[in-house]
Amino acid sequence: MIIQEIIIAQVSPSTGAIKTESQTGTTPIVPKTDKTDPIGAVWTMLMPLLLIVGLYILFMRPQYKKEKEMKESLKKLSRGDKVVTRGGIWGTIAGIQEDIVVVKIAENVKIEVSKSAIEAVNPQDKADKKTAAKK
Repeated sequence: MIIQEIIIAQVSPSTGAIKTESQTGTTPIVPKTDKTDPIGAVWTMLMPLLLIVGLYILFMRPQYKKEKEMKESLKKLSRGDKVVTRGGIWGTIAGIQEDIVVVKIAENVKIEVSKSAIEAVNPQDKADKKTAAKK
C-alpha cells in the first residue's frame, strides 16, 4: 500500500508567513527567514539618491550651462550682431536699449523685441564653425 502525504499551505493574513502542514497531523513547518543584510539595506536607501544625482548630471546640468551661456551672450549684444528671435525672425541688431532690442529684418524694416525674445546670437557663425570643423 502506498501512502501519499498531502501538504497544505496557509498564508497568515496578518504577517504574511507561510505555514505548511501535512494531513497526517504533524506539527506545522514554518520556513526560516534570514535576517536582512545590512549592506543590502544601505544599497536600497542609496539607489534613489544615486538616481537623482545621475539625472541631474545627465539632464539638468547641461541645461543650466546652456542657459548661463545664453545670458552671457545677451549681455554682450552689440550693434551688427545677427540674431534669431523665438518667433523665428532672423535679423541684425540696429540698436539696443535697456530691455528692448531693435532688430533690422529687411531694408527700412525694423522691429523692437524684448531681450528675452532672442533665441540665438550669431547663429550663422556657429553653423559655419560646425561645418568647418567637420571638413
